[in-house]
Amino acid sequence: MKKKLIAAFFFFLLSVLSFSAQVKDVRFRNNTCLINLNAGDGEYLVSADEESRLIYIEIQNLDSHSFEKFSKNLEYDIRDSNLFEDVIIDKTRDAVSLTLQVAPKVAYVMDATNNRIELNFQRTAKNKHLIVIDPGHGGKDPGAMRGSVVEKKIVLSVGKFLKEELSKDFNVIMTRDSDVFVVLSQRPKIANKSNAKLFVSIHANASESKNANGVEVFYFSKKSSPYAERIANFENTIGEQYGDSSDKIIQISGELAYKKNQENSIRLAKKIVENISSGLELRNGGVHGANFAVLRGFNGTGVLIELGFVSNSYDAAILVDEDSQHKMAEEIAKSIKEYLTR
Repeated sequence: MKKKLIAAFFFFLLSVLSFSAQVKDVRFRNNTCLINLNAGDGEYLVSADEESRLIYIEIQNLDSHSFEKFSKNLEYDIRDSNLFEDVIIDKTRDAVSLTLQVAPKVAYVMDATNNRIELNFQRTAKNKHLIVIDPGHGGKDPGAMRGSVVEKKIVLSVGKFLKEELSKDFNVIMTRDSDVFVVLSQRPKIANKSNAKLFVSIHANASESKNANGVEVFYFSKKSSPYAERIANFENTIGEQYGDSSDKIIQISGELAYKKNQENSIRLAKKIVENISSGLELRNGGVHGANFAVLRGFNGTGVLIELGFVSNSYDAAILVDEDSQHKMAEEIAKSIKEYLTR
């Protein structure tokens, strides 16, 4: 089996990421494989192949004895999770590799930065829709800010509450569940790779005018109003600020699928904007079509929610209030359930 696994890596289709690093900690807990690293002369690479369900992690220029003190129970913990068909840990004098054969019906999200590798795994139940929640921005990208009101914090909190609500009835994956930066192009890839039914991207708006307020929901459209186009252009250029061009995120659905996805997305968007605005007494800013790169890259029903304006004092007070964040999540979850059980 080991030889078969190694041979399969010659057929990897996804790109390999490499960074400078040294191992600080390695563990598998709560269905999450976490490797923390310190800056140093070492290097690591991560590869993943959807077709063979193989994940490969290699850390080079490493004293394998130092790895052992962090990983005494690693293989046992991974096998005990029953999320994998096979696990291989190879150690040489100056390198360690971890090979995971992911079991069928197990979805995963991978986040690799220059000092951290995190893989979150979740078994998907039969006959349950999979929903991907995408809290916008994160890490070095704060999103919209006005004083202590920071978009990345608000949307992550709402996203976590939303996952809590939706997990009662659906399988749920988050593109990020901590304050980490996820490149724009990776977000729809996570949803497509997981064969998600819905993609819900959560954001907060801002304006030079303090009077601009209200909740708005967007869907992917190749045509848009000047206002919607301006909002989409702003979000699309965020990736370029951090070295990820939105131009490489292409529309992957054909015209028939595009029209059907748009029709479904509009229906979901209307439910969300109506429920949030009435449930939290926010102005209903309506539903808008725009060429958002993060929606363009997803082959299915997808919406981008602007929960309110951080630049408006009334909206901001609601956005930072934890009870209101929970209420927003409840209204979004209610909308999704209404849409999927229509």
